[in-house]
Amino acid sequence: MKLLRNKMENQKKKELIRSCCEGISYIFDIRKILPDDDKLVEISNIFKALGDPTRVKILYALLKYEICVGEIANLLEIPQSHVSHQLRILKKFDIVDFEKDKKMSFYYIKDEKIRELLNLILKEK
Repeated sequence: MKLLRNKMENQKKKELIRSCCEGISYIFDIRKILPDDDKLVEISNIFKALGDPTRVKILYALLKYEICVGEIANLLEIPQSHVSHQLRILKKFDIVDFEKDKKMSFYYIKDEKIRELLNLILKEK
């Protein structure tokens, strides 16, 4: 029974792979290089985190400096509570982190890939 089910599942997969361009076999090559689902979720989360202009501004501010919430609020001319909210989201996605210095928390970009991505986008403009 299990063998028959596997055979039927394989047949369905073959049917799904049929292409409008019969005879072209690059679909299998593409499938080999596609990231696994966990990696795709990670990538998707990065783009979610970058989906807000305020968060992107914060990240650009953090490219070269470790900055506290108050300084970011002054820089962007927005309430400190709004900055804190955006930083919580960036931290949740593991993009930024902070170091405590007495009572102050200084934020920095934790994920080097994000730093590289932002620098790449800056160069392209």
